[in-house]
Amino acid sequence: RRSKQQKSQQRMGMGRSSFGGADNGASGELASLAAQITRMDLDRTRFMMVDLARTRMAKIENHALHNRTLVDRMTEEETTYLRAYGELLEKHYRRTVLDHLPKKAWKSLDEPEMIDSPDLEQFIFCRVLETVDIDVRGEPHALNDSDVANGDDNDGGEDDDDFRDTVQEHSAGAYLIAMYKTVRELVLDGKVELLM
Repeated sequence: RRSKQQKSQQRMGMGRSSFGGADNGASGELASLAAQITRMDLDRTRFMMVDLARTRMAKIENHALHNRTLVDRMTEEETTYLRAYGELLEKHYRRTVLDHLPKKAWKSLDEPEMIDSPDLEQFIFCRVLETVDIDVRGEPHALNDSDVANGDDNDGGEDDDDFRDTVQEHSAGAYLIAMYKTVRELVLDGKVELLM
């Protein structure tokens, strides 16, 4: 009789363990899927961080002389990188060009108009943090350009007033594509955030 009870318990135990095994398999698959999703998200985040660092480094390198005046807006690591890059760039320029120029011409190379600066008319992506008015007077306007091209030059029409306004209000949370020069002061004031 005892052996029959043991056999029945073993059968029940085996049934439970095989059921539990199936449950562990399903939860194991879910855990594996969750791990893969987490790994993909980490890879995406790593890619974004590396791309951001690469973009920042390119901006520092492309306008190294101009960026000397902007170190107060850079992180400590960016400032260190700018100094090291600037030293390498100066050594290279001295060896290839500057040592062969007269001293008077050499000094004029450091004047503001001789230093390459970023294109402020480049379009950027940004997010509005506070409701702001943006003057878009200098930006090309597709409707205005096509009207002039078609010969429709009604300066006095009421319909044109809506499209020819130069000041536009944008509420907090809005995403924009605009020329950097039109939002530059707003970025410095912390009312608009650059997104790349």
